[in-house]
Amino acid sequence: MANMFATRMAELRTQRGVSQKDAAEALGISQALLSHYEKGIRECGLDFLLRAASYYDVSCDYLLGKIDTRRQFQEEFEDGDIEFDSEFRTNTLFRAATMLHDRFTSLNVTKGTQSKNYFSLCIYELIVIAAKAGYVPKSWIGLPMESASSLCKAKAEMIENYLISEQAPKHSKNITEPLCIKTVISSSEKIIIKEAESIINNLKT
Repeated sequence: MANMFATRMAELRTQRGVSQKDAAEALGISQALLSHYEKGIRECGLDFLLRAASYYDVSCDYLLGKIDTRRQFQEEFEDGDIEFDSEFRTNTLFRAATMLHDRFTSLNVTKGTQSKNYFSLCIYELIVIAAKAGYVPKSWIGLPMESASSLCKAKAEMIENYLISEQAPKHSKNITEPLCIKTVISSSEKIIIKEAESIINNLKT
């Protein structure tokens, strides 16, 4: 487990594109000590483990090699497909979003960050809608209410363009489709098709 911790500490820093010196400074230790951690020469204490997990935005269990999923909330779910992934539930959406984010991150850490920003904007847009409809206080929204939605959509479009600006390696096209993602795709396309049929029917009448 100590070797896995060392490996993941080095991998996470490299993926983030941070020098050992800068990472050590952010983590509040010397570069020499961080080098020892990354080489497995020394073991860290609990305080450093918590700081490192927070800094790299992963769980302590992931750093220690106990699990292979990076995000804390995904630890509540079993690895791989689970029974309820076939149901269009909120947890299914969370699992699909997490798997997509981790996929972007594993191939391109910057795109991983932008995918997280995209998910954040989607939720922000829903909060704005809820505020306009009176389900939550409008005071929750920091931007002017009349422009918050359009600014959000404009930024989301910029992220969309960035995420598709460079194609992923060909081998990524042959991965197994997780059941939660399959469910989200199927449910979303049913929603789209139903709306399209409704529009067509209205045009006929």
